[in-house]
Amino acid sequence: MLSLPASIFIQADAGNDRTSARLVGMARANAAAARGLDAVGINPALLSVPQRAAVEVSLIPAGVRFGSNFMDYNLYSTYFTGVDDPVTGERVAKHLTPQDKQNILDSFPNGHGKIHADAQVLWLGVSMRTDYFGGLALTISDRFSMNFIMQDDYMRMLFDGFSEIGSTYDFSGTEAQSWWIREYSISYGTPRLRLVDFLPWISFGGGIKRVEGYAYFGTESYEGFISNKGFDEGFMLGGEMNMVTRWASANFLHDPDVHEFRPMSKPAGMGWGFDAGIAAGITKDVVVGLSVTDVGFIRWTENTYRSTGDAIVEIDELFSSEQQDSLRDAYLGKNERSGAFATSLSAAIRAGASWQVNEKLLLAADYTQGLNNMPANSTIPRGAVGMEWRPVGFLPLRSGVAVGGHNGFTWAFGFGFNSMVFDLEIATENIGLLVYPDKSKQASVTVATKFRF
Repeated sequence: MLSLPASIFIQADAGNDRTSARLVGMARANAAAARGLDAVGINPALLSVPQRAAVEVSLIPAGVRFGSNFMDYNLYSTYFTGVDDPVTGERVAKHLTPQDKQNILDSFPNGHGKIHADAQVLWLGVSMRTDYFGGLALTISDRFSMNFIMQDDYMRMLFDGFSEIGSTYDFSGTEAQSWWIREYSISYGTPRLRLVDFLPWISFGGGIKRVEGYAYFGTESYEGFISNKGFDEGFMLGGEMNMVTRWASANFLHDPDVHEFRPMSKPAGMGWGFDAGIAAGITKDVVVGLSVTDVGFIRWTENTYRSTGDAIVEIDELFSSEQQDSLRDAYLGKNERSGAFATSLSAAIRAGASWQVNEKLLLAADYTQGLNNMPANSTIPRGAVGMEWRPVGFLPLRSGVAVGGHNGFTWAFGFGFNSMVFDLEIATENIGLLVYPDKSKQASVTVATKFRF
């Protein structure tokens, strides 16, 4: 029964903002504040907005984020890191009291736990702009992402087992999506145009990306429970399962003994994605933006499998190998080769505004609405406000707060060192991990370098 979450971890926010330390430091309030390479996958119309340099080249910036909505650091360190043995002084497992178990179960909001992870590497990014041509960008990036929703009954069953007076554990609603994908993208923003008298300028942008998928795992449906009738009535363990999962993997992951990994190994799936955006100057210093990103699909064709479970099982002899097998088959499902299948990309709509208050201070606000629950995406709306302050020209300081999405409330912070031709940027969306670590449920960091000409 616990094999589903285990398989997800073994196998592994929409857009391109995970590798932009500038945007991460502003809590990703980005639909109107992104510039240059940072606009790729966010709002391509912003590629044509003037910035500090006409050409940008970025090499291997990377960002990672992970966390949950139920496990904070205090809970983890209290119950899952062990205790010192009073006799030997060695670290040993902590014995959980009934109250300890209840404290862990109470941490699941409404009985549901969510775990998410997202990592992105931008192998190469190049952008250029002129007033007459507009802006153009080329990027190559890899992304590893995972969403997982589990019920507290998994933990409850682990703690309590099957009660003498009877017990039932319901796993319905378990969801999982994870993948490893690579994107080759080209994005373009038109020159800033004067189309109407009441707007100083307006620009349009679009992007197309070739997407290669190296691994995928996802649930299509997952409903099931297991229960016992109590020992006094004669032990009877029963359960029902209705589930469908799909997965695919590249050859070097499916059979590493035969196929070795190479940087350009054959993927398990191929697809296309599209971005589109619009940006406009409301005044000289106020910009608004609207975009839709990652509209597209991946068609998985290599080493594709489908696991199904549709069974009612009853166990009255715990040591019967035949009955144990029927229980295992019901809850693990029956694996079989399948034909090609398709999954959507992590599509989202973004809207935002930015205000250049003066030469030292920029303020921004953003709203993001994910259109599905694919990896690194969420249909829970997300709002963010952020700022960039330059007390001195070469030292930008950034901060912001956000609510919604996977993370709930987050407090971001970042800084950089900007020379004439080189930028080094560092940021986190979860500065709370340093300020109040015991209550933190999230962790993230992004480090980026950029050459400007």
